[in-house]
Order: sequence, then structure tokens, then C-alpha cells
Amino acid sequence: MAVVTTLEAAGGRAVRTADRDRVQKLLFIVPACLYLAALSILPFVYSVYLSFFQAKLTKLNRKFLVGFDNYAQLFNDGLFLKAIQNTAVLSVASIVIEVSLGFLFAKVFLELRDKRAGMVMRSVAVLPMMITPICVGLIFSYILNPTLGIANYLLGKAGIMPMSWFGDPSVALLSVIFINSWQWTPFMMLLILAGLVSIPESHYEAAEIEGAKWYHVAWWIELPAIRNVILIGVILRIIDNLRLFDIVYVTTRGGPGDATELVTFFAYRQDFRFFQVGYGSAAAVIILLMSIVITTVAVGYMRRARYE
Repeated sequence: MAVVTTLEAAGGRAVRTADRDRVQKLLFIVPACLYLAALSILPFVYSVYLSFFQAKLTKLNRKFLVGFDNYAQLFNDGLFLKAIQNTAVLSVASIVIEVSLGFLFAKVFLELRDKRAGMVMRSVAVLPMMITPICVGLIFSYILNPTLGIANYLLGKAGIMPMSWFGDPSVALLSVIFINSWQWTPFMMLLILAGLVSIPESHYEAAEIEGAKWYHVAWWIELPAIRNVILIGVILRIIDNLRLFDIVYVTTRGGPGDATELVTFFAYRQDFRFFQVGYGSAAAVIILLMSIVITTVAVGYMRRARYE
């Protein structure tokens, strides 16, 4: 009986300890969940709610239910369609540049990984991604200033006509793509470098024995090995590009005309310039749906590729 009593007491203590641990875990988790709900989930739900109303920011108490009319109007709005086109061009061009240059720089740092100079250069190379986008926009608004910027000064010294980087419709979007790629190529480089480091040395030794050239190694060994790493980077960058706002706001304000109008800037203007929060909320919901669709397709492809 004494043994049974001792076992029951030990079991009771174990149950109380488990309950106490469960409470402690909840106490750590609940504040984070409340914070997430207050800053993310509730504003999102309210935005979806507003997207079904004709509502002005200055008269939210006098909104009118219009159903899906805001969404139908968006897809008949030439400016919104142009914003989608510009966002798609910026995303594709930026990601191609970032992956290409990121792979090139990752190969360089892979060769220098055991040298102190390589460590220093790698630390310097990641500095652009540490700067906030609005500061990057301000920096390049001075560098690419048509009259006072150093870019046109250097072009003039080289005998090339100065350019209106943000004022020419044919150049403005390319300038934004350049700035965006400059900031986020280091991010892609770090991802690719991590993938390259994980490739076994035996693969390179076998390729060397077979007499493979560097481009054979890159195409048949390295790229297949880091395909999922690149895909993860592409997914993250697509999501970032769909919500890109800071650089455009500081440099071009969506201009000249609609040359750099992006979906985020379109939603911002509808909400805070024209005060059409119902229409702007519908645009924001579409941005979110685009992100979800693209991410779902990419993750599904990544899962299929893992089992092939």
C-alpha cells in the first residue's frame, strides 16, 4: 500500500508539473498572439469588410454596401491594370537580375570562403540589404538627380548625354528596378551561398575527374542542388515586390504619368489621397490574393520537385 501511495503521489506531482508547464507556455504565447491579432489579423478583416462598401475615409459612418462592384471596377480601371503590369515587369526583371548576380557573387565568395579578405568582402556586400528601403530611395534620389546627381556628372565626364532617371517614362521603371535589385541581390547571394556550401566535395571531385568545365559544373551539379533554395528566395522576393512601396514613394511617386505605378502605390493613393477606402481596400485584398496564389503555386512546385 505504501508503494501504491508513493506512486500516486509521484503521478500527481507529474500532472501538476505538466499543468504548470502548459500554463507557462500559454503565458508566453498569448501576448504574441494578441499582438499579431491587433496589428495584422484585425486590420486585414476590417479591410476585407470595407472592400464591399463605397466608403470615404472622412465619412466612414456613411458607407454604402456595393458588394463586388469595387472588384469589378478595379478590373475595368486602366490605371490599376497598368499598375499590375508594372509590378509584374518589376518583379520578373528584379528577380532575374538578383538570381543571376547572386549566383555569380556566391561563386566568388565560395572560392574565397577560407580567406580573411573574402569574409570582409562578404560583410561589406550584405550592407545594402541592411538599409531600410526608404533610406535607399533617398540615397538614389540624390545619386540620380538630373542636375546635381553624381550619376549624370560621371556620364558627362564620359561624354554621354545626361539622363532624366526618374522623369523619362522609358527609363523611370528601369531605374526603380536597378535600385530594388541593388538592395536585394545580397539577400539572394546569401541564400545561394548557403546552398553551394552544402554541396558535398565529392561531387566536385567527380566532375574534375570527368574533365567537366565550370559551366558543366554550374548547370549539372550546382543549380539542381540549390534549386529549392533559389525557389524559396524567389517566393520571398515576389512577396516583397508585390508590397514594394517605399522606393517608389521617395523617388517617382508613381510617375512620370503611370510609368512606375505599382499596385501598392495605387491602393495608397485611393485610400489616403482620394479617401476612397472601400476601393483602396479592394485593391489591397487583390494584392494579398495575388501573393497567396503565387506562393501556393511555387510551394506546390517545390514539393513536387522534392519527390522527383
